[in-house]
Amino acid sequence: MGSDRRWRWAAVKLEVGPGCGGYKFRPYYAPSADVVYLDLERPSAKVGASWVVGDACRMPFRDSAFEEVSAVHVLEHLDDPLRFVEECKRILVQGGRVYLETPNFLSKDAYGDPDHKHVFNFVGLWRLVKKAGLEPHYPAPNVASLLPRPLRLLVKVILLSACDTLAIWGEKS
Repeated sequence: MGSDRRWRWAAVKLEVGPGCGGYKFRPYYAPSADVVYLDLERPSAKVGASWVVGDACRMPFRDSAFEEVSAVHVLEHLDDPLRFVEECKRILVQGGRVYLETPNFLSKDAYGDPDHKHVFNFVGLWRLVKKAGLEPHYPAPNVASLLPRPLRLLVKVILLSACDTLAIWGEKS
């Protein structure tokens, strides 16, 4: 073992809002040693992973602590979604990514929960991620590959407008 040997630690992932209180625990990441969950309270079900009780807009973690953050159906519940995405940027390592998922403004799910404070479309979600200082990427499917590029983009825009759920990655460069 020479001094030039480098050790790579396992990727540490943070999941914000996997479910507690009146919401069923439905994690995006499966419980494991490299996942930390953050929510307003602990879930009633036993979870085999690290759990932190805290505020998503004031996360109790050091800068550059995580390689990946996910927040599935969280943004629409927050008072200040921009502050949350800025917090995600703060706690991500260089090259780290945040995965956000929220109901589309055309979905009945966007309006069905009285706890929802915000409604998003794909342009607004893109702008939110960009304003927080992250590089946005839609994980849109590869569609209509036989069509010319401008028509493929039009098909993607139509699909993003019609989806019930919007998903976006924000990367810290």
